[in-house]
Amino acid sequence: MPDPGEAGQLRQFRLVRLQIVNWGTFSGYKDFPISRQGVLFTGPSGSGKSSLMDAHSTVLLPAHDQRFNASADLTARGSKQATRSVADYVRGAWSETNDEHEQSQVRYLRGGKPTWSAIGATYDDAAGGVVTAVAVKWFTGVDNDSANLKQLHMIIQGQFALTALEGWAERGFDTRWLKATYPASYPAGPEAYTRDLTTMIGLGGSKSALSLLGKAKAMKNVGDLNFFIRDNMLDRPETFAAAQRMVDTFKPLNDAFETAHRAYLQEKELRDVPGQWQRYQQATAERTRAESLKGGPAEVYLRGVHLRLLSEEIDRIDTALQTFDEDLQAKTKQREAAYGTFRSLEQQYSEQGQILLTLQVQLDAANIEVQARRDAYAGYSGQLALLGRSAPSIEAEFLALRLQLPQLAESARVEREQLASSLRAAFAQAGQLEKELQAKTGDLQALRVARSLIPAREAQRRDAIAEATGVPAADLPFAAELLDIAAGQERWRPAAEKVLRSFGLRLLVPERHERSIKEFIDTHDMRGIVEYSVVTATSAHRPRPRPETLAAKLAVNTDHPAGLWLAAQVTARFDHVCVETARELDQHRIGVTVRGTLKLPGNHYRKDDRPELTNPSSYILGANTAAKRAALEDEVAQLIVDSKQANDASEALRQRDHALLAAQQAAGAAAKHTVWSKLDHWKAADEAEQLEGRLAEIRSGDVDLQRLEQRRDDAEDVWQKLVGECSLLTSRSEEQSQRQTALVDEHDQEQRRPHEIDDEDDSRYLDEVLAELALTRSLDNMGQIRASFRRELDRRTGAADSTRQNAAMLMKRALDGFIEKWRDAAPDTSGDIDRCGGDFATLHKEIAARKLPEAMARFQQMISEDMVPSIGMLQRAIEKATHEIQERVDMVNIGLGRVEFNSGTHLQIACTYNPPAEVKAFRARVDELLSLAPGVRSDSAKAVAQFHRVRDLMALFTSDTTEARRWRTDVLDVRNSYTFYGSEKDPDGATVHTYRNTAANSGGEQEKLVAFCLAAALSYNLADRDSDGRPRFAPLMLDEAFSKSDETFSAQALSVFDEFGFQMLIAAPIRMSGIVEPFIGQAILVEKRMMADGARSNAASATFGELAARRGQESDGDAGA
Repeated sequence: MPDPGEAGQLRQFRLVRLQIVNWGTFSGYKDFPISRQGVLFTGPSGSGKSSLMDAHSTVLLPAHDQRFNASADLTARGSKQATRSVADYVRGAWSETNDEHEQSQVRYLRGGKPTWSAIGATYDDAAGGVVTAVAVKWFTGVDNDSANLKQLHMIIQGQFALTALEGWAERGFDTRWLKATYPASYPAGPEAYTRDLTTMIGLGGSKSALSLLGKAKAMKNVGDLNFFIRDNMLDRPETFAAAQRMVDTFKPLNDAFETAHRAYLQEKELRDVPGQWQRYQQATAERTRAESLKGGPAEVYLRGVHLRLLSEEIDRIDTALQTFDEDLQAKTKQREAAYGTFRSLEQQYSEQGQILLTLQVQLDAANIEVQARRDAYAGYSGQLALLGRSAPSIEAEFLALRLQLPQLAESARVEREQLASSLRAAFAQAGQLEKELQAKTGDLQALRVARSLIPAREAQRRDAIAEATGVPAADLPFAAELLDIAAGQERWRPAAEKVLRSFGLRLLVPERHERSIKEFIDTHDMRGIVEYSVVTATSAHRPRPRPETLAAKLAVNTDHPAGLWLAAQVTARFDHVCVETARELDQHRIGVTVRGTLKLPGNHYRKDDRPELTNPSSYILGANTAAKRAALEDEVAQLIVDSKQANDASEALRQRDHALLAAQQAAGAAAKHTVWSKLDHWKAADEAEQLEGRLAEIRSGDVDLQRLEQRRDDAEDVWQKLVGECSLLTSRSEEQSQRQTALVDEHDQEQRRPHEIDDEDDSRYLDEVLAELALTRSLDNMGQIRASFRRELDRRTGAADSTRQNAAMLMKRALDGFIEKWRDAAPDTSGDIDRCGGDFATLHKEIAARKLPEAMARFQQMISEDMVPSIGMLQRAIEKATHEIQERVDMVNIGLGRVEFNSGTHLQIACTYNPPAEVKAFRARVDELLSLAPGVRSDSAKAVAQFHRVRDLMALFTSDTTEARRWRTDVLDVRNSYTFYGSEKDPDGATVHTYRNTAANSGGEQEKLVAFCLAAALSYNLADRDSDGRPRFAPLMLDEAFSKSDETFSAQALSVFDEFGFQMLIAAPIRMSGIVEPFIGQAILVEKRMMADGARSNAASATFGELAARRGQESDGDAGA
């Protein structure tokens, strides 16, 4: 059981043993048991007290916190830190003299040979936990330089005697032997050693604790209390680690977003492909079917249609013939009866009106003559009307006109001959304009979907080469596609288009494709001129064109793989000096005017004003199609107007020619009328009128005869009508019978020929074609049906072609865009629609159905479940760190409240919380993200918007700008939100005095204030809620810390360390032993003696009585002096 006085030390690691081997002026092995109540290392100045403190520092603290010889006064002018080193301690440096050259010469106890040192510190928590930490340093040669000093660290659970290392040293520092012989923890390096040791002895929770233990060793001025507490008392908060975890979480989220965004862009790029691929396939199938059914299959189908119509017509005629027979029988009976009545009345009338009958015969003949002359006159009048003449009404006019007719015919013939050449020219012009209009319209349509200004014929030739060789068309640019007029030089475009026309239409072939392209072009008929250049590797040097040359007025796309090569070619080939007028060309070997006159070597001049070079619609340089498209649209509009005018003019001439031909023919026909009497219908009408008068006169005188004539005429009309009806029925019956016979023969002939479509799909398709025809289905329309049916098949073929081309164009655009952006993800990079259209449609389905939803789901899950919670955790870490500072300060103040600072007062650590605006702004951002989080998981648009907010926030945490670093520090380093100072309070809590800088006090007051501040800082870092404010690690080194304090101040300073539960390891002169006695449990007296080979130190326990006697002797000596 522990001693009751040690109850407060349970679970508190304290130093219980310190061992050294060959340390400084201590030679050999030294073993010092240490009291749990603390120890005083005392003795004369220079005896080695600080060496023992430094030994403990070496085994406990990292190198940057080891403050050797901390008792030295570093305030003196020229003094410096680290005048002692581990290498000095290992070698045993004991004095410094000058050599023969007046240079400093250090003397060592263990110099000039291999040597080693070791330090062991054993810590015990009074509850069964014992840890021994060992630091071993050695030189394998005669070196004195710290760079050649080797080291080893050990951590042993329990006690360990450094004498065990002698076997290791005797074996030439055989570390493998040591590790095999003495199992222990052998950390890989100093950092690992410090990490493992501090974790085991209660120092692992604070990074500032070790630094503070090093500072406390000297207990010198700590300066500004606010900065001291921030930088030394408070650890770097956990917020920085939380922020790093948050940033680490963002990277996979950003990757997930990029993946989802890429899938979205890919889906968008290919969105129309499945539909267009279906259109393409359907149109291809439609075209194939329609094309395959033309000719023979269509004829077979139409023959079947013809047979059906024949059968229907034959059946209809059968029905009609039966009806005709029945009607004819009835009409024949009626006709015979009517004829009997008529013959009876005719006989009676003949007997009574013989004269009237004769006159009637003469009148009928006269009426026939009148009608004949009228018909002849009407034809004659029509012929004269074509000649622009009126028909004569008397014989004299007729004879005069007849003499003029040959002249009129000849005049029309001559004018026609004269008109023939104009008519041919008009028709030729109209045809030429129509061809030009069709060509320009085709160019315009091609340009609307083209990506460059290259003419369609050349572009198609390139596509054919690319498709045949398997080289992507994008790898075979025309030079013109990579060239354009430089900014501000647009007025030189016409000249550049003329000079560079041939060069611009040159294909640029990468060297790796040279063989395949060359072989294909050589072995095939290219149907035109093909020029190409092989693009080879170019040097980094790029010659610049002279400013006044045509090359300088051109811009080359050097981002393209062939750009640098092309730029060098342009500089070399187009060194033409640009001038305003032809007169200025005389001064230069080669040059070009702004209007395109070109001067070549040898005084050779050339100007090419062909329309394909001068018209903006034919320009080829650059990739901006807008200007060329506008020019083409203007040309097409003008050609439409010109074509209409030419067609109207040719039509007018054609009509005039037709009128002249009609006039010529009419003159010949009119000349055939040679006798006026055959045209004089007026005279024939007079004669008929006279006969009719005589008949009327005779009839008016015999009433009975009139009545008989009327009855006879009526009976004749009835009979004649029935005769006509019977004749019509007979004729129609015969016609239908003959037609039926012919149709039956035709049906038999057609029946013997193929007339059925075996394939049901083809038959159904042809039925649909027939149903589209807006014609009545009858035998009479069969010819039109055939023609219309063929036209409909042609229309469907053309429509399918158009649909197919349109779908292919839209797919090509989408595929090329996808390949350009994501070549690595493309299932095929050929761009061939037939070859890879289905693959891209399947790819879109895969992206839309799986990749994009999965990527978005993962992205939304990560931003909802990982990223935003991670940001929330950072905010909570900030709040927690902020609250912990206040809680821990309150805990420290409780300890400070147990020790008087001055009579009746206590020192408290005061802190004021005033966070910067950035902290509040960050909290507002976090609140916004958290409030929007619920809707993000199910709404992709909200998730993307949330991601942009997160990304903006992450930029502040990852940017390396000064502003961003300052912002991060303000948000994360919650220490900066507090202002700290010391507040001395009376029993009523009133502030007596405030302390903001320890340097503002006297020496003794300064040391006391420093002691209280260090005690508070160490308690803050080494204590926790479960230790009742006491540190888990108790040892505290104080190396002659109270040199400027009187006994009262020193006692107050020591009491605060004691009250906080520290085990004090004090190095002080003997005169201080009485002051420190109440706070420690042991004293070790250190002494040093000069031996023949140098100074030697030794130490042994001493009682406080012995120390008091020594103190008295020193006082007597001082008095005697």
